[in-house]
Amino acid sequence: MPETSQGGLALKLFRKRRQARTITGVHLANGLIAAATIDRERGRQSRLLHAECIEISGRSDPERALRAALPPDHSTVNLVMAVDHYDLLLVEAPRVEPSELRAAVRWKVKNLIDFHIDDAVIDVFEIPGQQNRPQGQAMMYAVAARAREIQERIDLLENADCELHAIDITEMAMRNLAGRLDEDVRGVALLYFSDDHGLITLTHQGSLYLSRRLDTGIGAMLEDAAAAFDQITLEIQRSLDYYDSHFGQPPVSALYVLPGFAAHDALIEGLRDQLNVPVAGYSVDDVTTVETALPDQHAGPLLIALGGALRHEEVGL
Repeated sequence: MPETSQGGLALKLFRKRRQARTITGVHLANGLIAAATIDRERGRQSRLLHAECIEISGRSDPERALRAALPPDHSTVNLVMAVDHYDLLLVEAPRVEPSELRAAVRWKVKNLIDFHIDDAVIDVFEIPGQQNRPQGQAMMYAVAARAREIQERIDLLENADCELHAIDITEMAMRNLAGRLDEDVRGVALLYFSDDHGLITLTHQGSLYLSRRLDTGIGAMLEDAAAAFDQITLEIQRSLDYYDSHFGQPPVSALYVLPGFAAHDALIEGLRDQLNVPVAGYSVDDVTTVETALPDQHAGPLLIALGGALRHEEVGL
């Protein structure tokens, strides 16, 4: 993978492998293992062949749960990290040769993470259109994860007899989901919620421009929906304003909300009333041929897993 591509997080851990036709995205979130398998025959829309989400607890055997989530003839796997297991940092792009980029970024992020830089695995990717910004203002994203946690997940997958192809982050999985929508030609905002937080991404023509984590999650919506909706609306509007003013792109053409929580429809209606952008629920049928049911209860994590499976690289690892 090129040093600064938006192809996904590689973390320099894998040998070059040929892209598989059938691939499973695995999302390891707190208390859940979600797996989605697609067939991506060239020239045709991908087909969703399998979707399974297993709840786990402190007493669960993670390897057994993973095997239960995977299809019987599970394929090559792309792992999607949960947002609380890495830091995504917006940093000033170092003006160095590509071969020196990761080393330069390590110095920039060492004081921005809450663990020692020697324990960190770093990857970087560009924000398009930064080359024309004035000197000292070009920005890029850095991903920092604990090497120990990365290795634990690699070991889990390998013990379950998975052929691990790549490691991605949740924001890149969301970018992959947004990139399958027709509106991504002009730009799309995508909104995802877990129990304790939200995540918004803004993409344009297959590239991630902006990501922001929200403190409001599904739990807050259950406790006080009105207050939670107001906070979510405020954070979305701030994100849209920042995107419009900092990246030189036209306003996004739509906001899509990933399903999987009780307040989904009510939130969409509230956002439609408050935002000057079309708002809709994200439907898996719009981006892939569905040959297996997508359980409503865990639709959000399963779509993140699907986003991992939809990962596309111009250059193989």
